[in-house]
Amino acid sequence: MQSKRIRKEAITGYLFAAPAIIGFLLLTIYPMLESLRYSFHKIDGKGQLTFIGFDNYKYIFFNPSSEFIKSLQVTLFYTIVNVILVILYCLSIALLLNRNFRGRNLLRAIFYLPCVIPMLSTTILWKLLMQNQAQGGLINQLLLYIGGTPQEWLSDKRLIFVVLFTMSLWTCGGTIVVFLATLQDVPRELIEAAKMDGANSWHQFKQVTYPSIKPVLFFQGIMCMVTSIQIFTQSVALSSNGGPDRMTYFLNVMIYQHSFKDVGLKGLASAEAWIVFIITSTLALIIFRTSGIMGDGDKNIAIKRVKGGSYKK
Repeated sequence: MQSKRIRKEAITGYLFAAPAIIGFLLLTIYPMLESLRYSFHKIDGKGQLTFIGFDNYKYIFFNPSSEFIKSLQVTLFYTIVNVILVILYCLSIALLLNRNFRGRNLLRAIFYLPCVIPMLSTTILWKLLMQNQAQGGLINQLLLYIGGTPQEWLSDKRLIFVVLFTMSLWTCGGTIVVFLATLQDVPRELIEAAKMDGANSWHQFKQVTYPSIKPVLFFQGIMCMVTSIQIFTQSVALSSNGGPDRMTYFLNVMIYQHSFKDVGLKGLASAEAWIVFIITSTLALIIFRTSGIMGDGDKNIAIKRVKGGSYKK
C-alpha cells in the first residue's frame, strides 16, 4: 500500500515537472545539438547543408579575415571591467542602504527601479542623452551650460565604454537587492561581538561580513560574467556594425550578424556560438576552482575569528 502511494506521488511530481522538462528538451537541448551539427556544415542561402568538418573552426582561428579574435578581446575587456565595477558598486550601495537613516526605503526603490525597464528602452534613452552636440544630446547641452567641452560619447572608441559601463551600473538594481538581503542575513550577534572586541567598521566587514556573504558575491560574479559576455542590445542600439572602429562588435553581435544578415554563414555562426559556450564554461570552472568558496564554512570561519578576538582597533 505504501509503495503504491509513493509511486502515485512520484507520477504526480513528474506530471507537474513535465512542462518544464519538455520545454528544456525542446527549447534548449535540441537547439544546442542542432547548432553543434550545423557547426560542421556550410549552409547556403537555400538552407542546404554541406559537410565540411572542422573548416568553420579553422576559419575562426586561422583565417586573417576572421574578426573573432578582436570580437573576443573587446568582449573580454568589457566583461572583466564590468564585473569588477558592478560587484564593487552594488556591494557599496548595499552596505549604505543596510544602515538605518531617513529616506532609506525611498533610496532602495530609486536604485532598484531602473532594472525593471527593458534594456532596449534603457539604451534608446541613454542614446538620446549621450548624442553629440549637433543632435542635441542632453549631456552635451549640460556641459555647454556649465562651460565644459562637448564630447563625442558614441563615436569615440574610449568614451563609448564609459557609456556602456555607466548603463550597466544604472541597471544593476537586482544585484543590489540580492546583496542587501544577504547583508541582512549576517548574524547580528557576530557583529555585536566584534564591536565589543574593539573591531572598527573595516575589520567588522573583513572578518565577519565578508566571510558570511562570500558565496553570494561569488554567485553574483558568475552571473554578471555570463550576462556581460552575452551583451548585445546595448551595442546594436547605440551603434551600427559594432562602431566606433569595431570596439562594440561583441561576440553576440558578430554571431547575430553571421546568422541572420550574412548569407551562407549560419554554420560559421554555430561554430562561433559553441566556442563562446566553451570559453564561458571554462571561465566559470576556473572561478569555481580558484574562489575558495566553502559555503557555510565561511560563516564558521567568521565565528572562530570573533571568538578568537583577533581584531585591531
